[in-house]
Amino acid sequence: MQLLSRALGIRKTFFIYVPPDAAAHPAERYPVLYLFRGHEREWVNPAEDMSRGNRNVIDVYEELVAAGAIGPMVLVFPGISSNDNVYSGMLVNMIDPEKTHGARGVGSGRFEDYFLQDLIPFINANYPVLPGAAHRGVDGFSLGGFMAVKIATQHPDWFATVGAYDGLFFYAGVISNVVTSTLGVTLTAPLSNPLVTNDTTSVRLGISLDDRSFQNGLFDPVFGSPRNIQFAVANNPANLLLNTPADAFEHLHWFIEYGPESREPHDSNFYRGQYFINLLARMGLVNDGGAIANGRHTWAQADQHLARPAQALRRAQRTVTALVNIITN
Repeated sequence: MQLLSRALGIRKTFFIYVPPDAAAHPAERYPVLYLFRGHEREWVNPAEDMSRGNRNVIDVYEELVAAGAIGPMVLVFPGISSNDNVYSGMLVNMIDPEKTHGARGVGSGRFEDYFLQDLIPFINANYPVLPGAAHRGVDGFSLGGFMAVKIATQHPDWFATVGAYDGLFFYAGVISNVVTSTLGVTLTAPLSNPLVTNDTTSVRLGISLDDRSFQNGLFDPVFGSPRNIQFAVANNPANLLLNTPADAFEHLHWFIEYGPESREPHDSNFYRGQYFINLLARMGLVNDGGAIANGRHTWAQADQHLARPAQALRRAQRTVTALVNIITN
């Protein structure tokens, strides 16, 4: 599907899955889960990598529904990148979209505004979804994990669930190379893979320039070159979490999962994931997830991750329905 985005000033493509029974029950409305990565095709392309075995996330979803593990819902796959998937929008209003060199699919670079002001209202108006934050979730894989957690920490009142599989989370402020492994053993990790931060103002208001991923040229259109630290802090999940009162996030169901330490650095974002859930724990927030023992940075694993946030979103819908019934009766 295509949507003319006022925010981006261009037509933008998204994919959407609607439960097969929806046509026979036009009055029925469903929870909606937005799934991010970059290009809209990635979650649904069976050949996105070799791990999928000619399957995609919809196959996994339909198996879960058939088994009674989750209920029907609408799945939306937004395109948050240039059309060639070279430049990621990161679900940010890009600070320097000119650095995409006119790549098609970027437009103004205002991807956050596109999602909140254009896409969500369009889905609400044109598809059988339940309106309101209590029926809406976000999730993503890798860069999409950053996007999902970024938008949920920035606008927590818009969502009921937030998840990520092997998300790329940037480190806030001054970093340390002291880490706790999956076995609970304190080790010293490479400085490029820090885990914990000191709880100081410089952490909350800074971002680690030692993070090589953050310095990758891929993110020049998003955060500027040289990096605009104030802008990056305002759009980085860790900083957003640290700079917002914890009670703003208490209603959210968190599902942050990632690969094991043994797969670092090329097949797992263990340190980044562990870093982020440590921040959640320090704020008294509960994460339903963690390191996946046999996890890898693959699409097959990302597809399997879908089950947990989908179950929570369905439970949230049932809770709201029960409360409405109590009030109206």
